[in-house]
Amino acid sequence: MTKIKLNIQDLLELEGITEGTEFFKNQRVTGLLSGRHASMLRGRGLDFSEVRKYVLGDDIRNIDWKVTARTRETHTKVFSEEKERPQMTILDQSLSMLFGSTGDLKANIGIQLMAIHGFRALKMGDRFGGIVYNDQQNLIFRPSRSKNLFQALLEHALQLNHNLIEQKISKNTSFHKLEEALFQMLQIAHHDFIINVVTDITLLTDLGLERLGTLAQSNNVIVTHIYDPLDEFLPAQRIPMTDTAVQIDWDITKMKQKEFSEKYKVMYHQLEERLMDYRIPLIKFDTVKPLKVQVKEVLNDQYQG
Repeated sequence: MTKIKLNIQDLLELEGITEGTEFFKNQRVTGLLSGRHASMLRGRGLDFSEVRKYVLGDDIRNIDWKVTARTRETHTKVFSEEKERPQMTILDQSLSMLFGSTGDLKANIGIQLMAIHGFRALKMGDRFGGIVYNDQQNLIFRPSRSKNLFQALLEHALQLNHNLIEQKISKNTSFHKLEEALFQMLQIAHHDFIINVVTDITLLTDLGLERLGTLAQSNNVIVTHIYDPLDEFLPAQRIPMTDTAVQIDWDITKMKQKEFSEKYKVMYHQLEERLMDYRIPLIKFDTVKPLKVQVKEVLNDQYQG
């Protein structure tokens, strides 16, 4: 398992990873916001403003045929420049993210994704902020266009990341920080935010899913699942297990492998269905492939889709 600690320079170097691309396009979402979901996620562009009578020179592609038929006079749709859209990331740096079987840690993948989304938001002229949490605390940074505040957000997130890797965590931990972060987001994101929740979705509870659904009623919510192959497939071998007092060898048979895998698939499918009910796009990154490769693959899928 890789336990290399990231530093601020590692994150700042991610600024150019998606140069010339857009995470959020003005079309039905595919690729980056894919999975089994389809969601109309507005990009920066034009917002519908009103309908008025057609004037010579107006773009005929904007004619409102329904109003024209009803009034028997040609009417056209008028668009205005779309307002900026604040973007925020909820980032999980809890103990559950301290895992990576052969590649990177889930926690490291997550913090890099937050950095990428932040750079894209600022380049688009949007405000960016985040809520970063571990098992003990939630750090809130409200959306801002300030690059200095964005770097401060990354540095505070790195501190939680380093505490996690070095296991500088009190025994008095809470396992409900995601629900708390979602509740805090509900107090901030009242309308038209783009919110990306970066976690291992198998940690989502019914309460967490309900709060995601509430957020999605008036905002564009995306859930990014950080996945490791061992989440679903156990190796066929003897694994020593200990509680420091007693050690046993757990023999993983083919039957146990199959049961473990099927249980995971059922759980994942149920969570996927719940997110679909709320029309929340689900995307997936793993701990094995280099992140830069995965981001480019996802963006290629988006444009080909």
